[in-house]
Amino acid sequence: MQFRFTYVVIALTAVLVFTVHTRTTSSRIFYKVGAAHLKQTRLNQTLRQKQLDLESLISPSAISEKLHRDSSK
Repeated sequence: MQFRFTYVVIALTAVLVFTVHTRTTSSRIFYKVGAAHLKQTRLNQTLRQKQLDLESLISPSAISEKLHRDSSK
């Protein structure tokens, strides 16, 4: 009887320790995934802004406007 009780206590303790470990690990992983997703979103926004800036520099209308300003000086 004493052996069964000891076995049950040890088994429950092991299950609880495993549960806490799993929750801690999953929380850490979800945080890292969220942070990586946020970083990727910011990088995409920066890239899109740089693409828009580049397109505004090389668009035909921008070039002709710059040529017109330079010729009027």
